[in-house]
Amino acid sequence: MRAKALSFLAWMALSAATLPGQSIPVPGTQPPIAGAVYWSATPPDCSSLAGESPVAILGGSGTVGYSCYVSGTFVWLAAGGGWRTAIRVAAPASAAIGVDYSFYDPGGNTLKLDSTSGDSTAVSGDDVNFALSADQPAEVDLAGAASDAPAYAHTATGTVYAVFYCPDAATCANVLPQMLYSGLTATPWSLSVPIAWDTALNTAWSAVGVDDGGARRVSLVVYNEDIAPTSYRIRVFDGSGKLAATGTTPAIPPLQSLENGAYGEGGTYGAMLAGVAGPLPAGPFKILIDGGSMYSAVEVLQFDGASATALLVGYDSGADQGSGGALRPLNLRQSRVASRPKTVFRPLPVRARAGEQR
Repeated sequence: MRAKALSFLAWMALSAATLPGQSIPVPGTQPPIAGAVYWSATPPDCSSLAGESPVAILGGSGTVGYSCYVSGTFVWLAAGGGWRTAIRVAAPASAAIGVDYSFYDPGGNTLKLDSTSGDSTAVSGDDVNFALSADQPAEVDLAGAASDAPAYAHTATGTVYAVFYCPDAATCANVLPQMLYSGLTATPWSLSVPIAWDTALNTAWSAVGVDDGGARRVSLVVYNEDIAPTSYRIRVFDGSGKLAATGTTPAIPPLQSLENGAYGEGGTYGAMLAGVAGPLPAGPFKILIDGGSMYSAVEVLQFDGASATALLVGYDSGADQGSGGALRPLNLRQSRVASRPKTVFRPLPVRARAGEQR
């Protein structure tokens, strides 16, 4: 079981009580919208967020307001087959936020998962959304593919695209989501990984790891954040800085083309480093993931026996920079959000405190 878990992790690199808030009357509609207000009555200035435009928020028979937003991708999820993925976030103290998570398989196609959030029962779908009041935290737990219920014997993998809506740019700038992988196997690994923001991408990435082929192993995930299928070159440098191993990922699907010139989700690829580049050198080594002129997001995990951690991954410069002209704009998917008005999200059900009746 432990060997099976390690093998999988190598491929990971990974109603309701109303919340405190306002009831917002919408002209011509009854009843009023209840819950956290994460929009502004007039379009806010969102230009500090990569020059974006506000999104219209719909309620009842028309627009109730406008939100700024931040968006990004968790580049690997693992749910079922002995693994669970949890996504945590809290609204900043400054204001409420709207939260929207959508799920995709490794090819960038929608993925229907079973999930729970707050005090809700399990729901099936390729999207989860809710509103949070200022300072309110939330966790969404992914159990596995809806088609694999109730045992969830197989592990569903893919990505989570996240959008956070706020009444002002400053609130959005302080949103800090987190994903956690939990191994419910003989080795109870738990790892925390950050989101890859749409405005924080690069063409080359690097990290430092150790892989001795035994208890100490390294795995990685490469997520295509560009408009063409791309194979990413992997280089490994030993303790002296000498190139020790090379390899290439398979071609990873690009961001899907949507209507109005917007882009959807891309493909993701997870593997054991030794399965892509090798033989690996002894001791600490540098891993360089190079997409030439093509953008990507990268996750690298280090396993040391019974412990595991996500390695720090930073921007780097690669040797494969293309000569085909300027790079595409960093945020290829801004119009995906801005061009699609959103209906007001419901408040998140909350758990009652011990001894409290609901």
